[in-house]
Amino acid sequence: MAKVTVFVDDAVLGRLPDLCAQDGVPTTSRFRIVEEVGRSNRLGILWLLLLAGPLGWIILLFLGGRDSGEHLAVEVPYSEEAYARLVRGRRLRNAAMVVGVAGVIGLLWLTAWARLGEAGIVLTFIALVAGTATLLVGEWRMRSNLVGVSLDASRRWVTLSNLHPAFAAACTNQRDRQHPERLTR
Repeated sequence: MAKVTVFVDDAVLGRLPDLCAQDGVPTTSRFRIVEEVGRSNRLGILWLLLLAGPLGWIILLFLGGRDSGEHLAVEVPYSEEAYARLVRGRRLRNAAMVVGVAGVIGLLWLTAWARLGEAGIVLTFIALVAGTATLLVGEWRMRSNLVGVSLDASRRWVTLSNLHPAFAAACTNQRDRQHPERLTR
């Protein structure tokens, strides 16, 4: 997969070539990607709150759940097929998460209720590993069908990654025609 740097206004307003970013086929459909930018790893040393017990856990959940970053929304051309692959990957990931958690909790309950002992623990562990593997496959499928977005330090240019080479080439040609100052950088 390829990557390309485009002017931020072109990305935000969706003024990109009418080629699918994932498949490189002509399309008029657009997909809006919202990415958090400008956020540092603010939790850093706060993970030590895990050692503080339940009160520290509550504080860590509160601080970790706060939304303090800026968001950059870009519109990227996506074909129906590329969007469908993204949705299938997201559904697989979400289903694996729900079924995995429910399965592990159910097996733990069954192990305690039926006094299955070591056999129940082994079954629970197998269910946990299978659920985690399915979750990772779903996450990989979703991420492989999603365009990466990053904003540079000048906040004028956006780098799009995980692109089809034809779309990246078309974006480069459009950028070089519209923003010749970029060629001197």
